[in-house]
Amino acid sequence: MATQPKIKLDPQAAMNRHFARSAATAQDRFALAAETITRIPTGLSPEQPVADTTPAVSQATLTTQKPVHHSAQEAFDISKCVPGAVISVPFHLIDLNPVGPRQIYRSEEIDKIAQTLVDGQDDAAHGFVRGERVVLIDGGTRYRSAKISGVGFLDVKFEDAPQGDLDLYLRARRYNDQRSQPSVIDHALSLRLLLDSGAVGSSRELIEKVPDLNGKGRMAEAQVSVYLRIARMPRHILERMSESAITSQLTVLYAISEIFPKDEDPTTEQIDLAVQLIEEIKTKDLTKKQVQDLVKSRVSNERQHRERSMQQPISYGSYKGHIKVFAKRGQIDLSLQGVEEEKLPLLQREFQALIERFTTEHR
Repeated sequence: MATQPKIKLDPQAAMNRHFARSAATAQDRFALAAETITRIPTGLSPEQPVADTTPAVSQATLTTQKPVHHSAQEAFDISKCVPGAVISVPFHLIDLNPVGPRQIYRSEEIDKIAQTLVDGQDDAAHGFVRGERVVLIDGGTRYRSAKISGVGFLDVKFEDAPQGDLDLYLRARRYNDQRSQPSVIDHALSLRLLLDSGAVGSSRELIEKVPDLNGKGRMAEAQVSVYLRIARMPRHILERMSESAITSQLTVLYAISEIFPKDEDPTTEQIDLAVQLIEEIKTKDLTKKQVQDLVKSRVSNERQHRERSMQQPISYGSYKGHIKVFAKRGQIDLSLQGVEEEKLPLLQREFQALIERFTTEHR
């Protein structure tokens, strides 16, 4: 059998070659950094294009690098709030999204997130600069949670300013849809807000430009009508209904909305009836058909027994309003508009003096 040749190992030589390669690699990295600083001393993009001499691997690393996060300890500088940057913004400089897709915020959800924010904010909100202030695109819950947690600031990733309120809503809607669909109540209130703010000019424009709850496809005209009818209910009634999965359903919301006629201010009796029905629906866990029958019978009965008021208009110069008299109830409702703010306390004292004089003379 042939004798195998012996391999002579030289550990010291191998170690020397390893150190030499490591040193050369380190020098290459430092040389690349020095060349980059010389070419772009401010760290910003140069005005004229410069040939890219960066190796492919290093270029990929730079492309995927996360935006620099400015800590709360540094002095806030609005000029640093450029698209792509993540900045810790003090609360007093933040404005909430005026047309956000979330309209109802539940306290238990805010409290839950607040407990985790003391250890740091995992996901930055999104926002843009308007003048000397920061307007949020999304992050309304995180803003409220951070505020009660005592942190004092919110991490915001900056974007280009939207082109109007509709664009602002649609951007916020896309971020919101990535986490969960908006509720029926949120969606209804958002549509009403877009109309009232002038972001859209008509129900037809809502159909053409705003996606339905699932974020796919257009709403039908009948759907928009249903949402807007739900949105006309008093805000505190909608907030109460949002507290239960049963009363947050579209069919239940639509049924309760029948209590409040279009283009009429809600009365105390209508609000009381709505509250009673909401609690009864929650307690009895009624079906869709049972809810519809219950609301229909109660509304019909209330309208039959409702006393219509005698209304007298008021118009004195810029002061306009009306007096409603409900004879059977012994009730007078007064509404007066156009009163200057500084004169309201004086007018209030006059009313109180008149009522006191009347009650003294007619006991």
